[in-house]
Amino acid sequence: MLGTYHLSALFEILNRLHFVYEPEKLWQFVLEQACKTVQAEAGTFFELAADEKTLDVKSAYGIDAKRLGEISFQSGVGIVGWAAQYHQPALVPDVRQDNRFNKKIDLVTGFTTRSILCVPVFSQKKTYGVLEVLNRKGGQFSPQDQEFMTLLGRQSAVAYQNLLLIDEVSHTKILFESLLENLSGGLVAIGLDGKITILNPSAAAILKLSSADQIGQPAKEVLKAAAWFLETLWNTLSSKSTVSRQETQQTLHGEPSRIGYTTILIKDPQKIVLGAGIIFQKLAN
Repeated sequence: MLGTYHLSALFEILNRLHFVYEPEKLWQFVLEQACKTVQAEAGTFFELAADEKTLDVKSAYGIDAKRLGEISFQSGVGIVGWAAQYHQPALVPDVRQDNRFNKKIDLVTGFTTRSILCVPVFSQKKTYGVLEVLNRKGGQFSPQDQEFMTLLGRQSAVAYQNLLLIDEVSHTKILFESLLENLSGGLVAIGLDGKITILNPSAAAILKLSSADQIGQPAKEVLKAAAWFLETLWNTLSSKSTVSRQETQQTLHGEPSRIGYTTILIKDPQKIVLGAGIIFQKLAN
């Protein structure tokens, strides 16, 4: 069971972890805080490759990361590799008494390893890597240090996973916005509450609307001069049925216009309808 010291340190680290917004900076922060808490001379975060066969040095503290990077670390080989393969922590008070220890590492880095504590970093059965700390100052790593590191590894994995999701969503959002901006046809959509959720520049141009500040506004106000579009959106939403590659003759701002259109239903991953949209363009008469 963790004592007051370890619990306070864990709480403080996790609280500050919420303010680390870049995935590449997260592991350096976690590693440095871990080393300070357990009073380790050095530490490394090894990232497990996609094929789960190799481990790459992602962050280092108190040891030469460049020299470490010259060494090939394999899953299942060495103490770190063992932790990665079996998803178990490894507490080694004296590396000279453990045949898993690779003496070549110290020869390459110039660091003298006496003791090791490493824990796997995983979340939802996905292992991201291994956190390793070396040489506790003035003593040996304790079972409380191991429990602290284990909890830190798991919580850090959750935080990392969330950052990856946020990064992915942001990337998807950028792609979607770029698609809307460059779509030659118009696209306008409404939500269940009847408010505009999508209005791309082409739609604004065809309907002669201001695309700015229209998102979130009631569709009946935004499309009051384009009644057919509003009616079509509501019919699509209420009937939950769509049409494809249709044509209609409408009057837009006093001008007869031939419109080609397709209606769509906007759904969430569970196939629940969230809104309706219409993709359209003016056709040559």
